[in-house]
Amino acid sequence: MSAISEEKVRGGNMFKDISADDEESHPTEIESLCMNCYQNGTTRLLLTKIPFFKEIIISSFSCPHCSWSNTEIQSAGRIQDLGVCYTLKVDYLQNVYAPDPDPEMTVEKYTRTFEQNEELGLNDMKTEGYHE
Repeated sequence: MSAISEEKVRGGNMFKDISADDEESHPTEIESLCMNCYQNGTTRLLLTKIPFFKEIIISSFSCPHCSWSNTEIQSAGRIQDLGVCYTLKVDYLQNVYAPDPDPEMTVEKYTRTFEQNEELGLNDMKTEGYHE
C-alpha cells in the first residue's frame, strides 16, 4: 500500500476504489489555462484506485472557447521500494544463439496507410536503429 493512499483528507481516503455502482465519486473541477487559445478552460480530476492494481489520476481538460479537449490517465502511486534486477554474464559469444525458426509459426506483415498510422500515433514514434 502506498503512502499516498494512507493519507487522510477531509476524514476519508484520497483515493476511492473504482466501482460501477459508486454514485458518490465525483471529479474535482478546477479552472486552468488552455494551451491552445490561452483562455480559461476546465480541468476535471478524479483520484481513484483500481483494486489489486494501483492508484491513478484521471484528468480531462476542455475549453469552451476553442473546443479543444484532452484526457489522460497518470499513475499516482509511489515508485515501489523493491524491484528486480537481472544480470546476464556471457563468457563466450558462442554461448548465445537464436533458436531455429518454428515451422508452425507464421510471420504475417500488415500494411497500413499513413492515415491509419496517424490515428494510432505511430507516425510520431522514434524509429532510429529499426531494421526489418
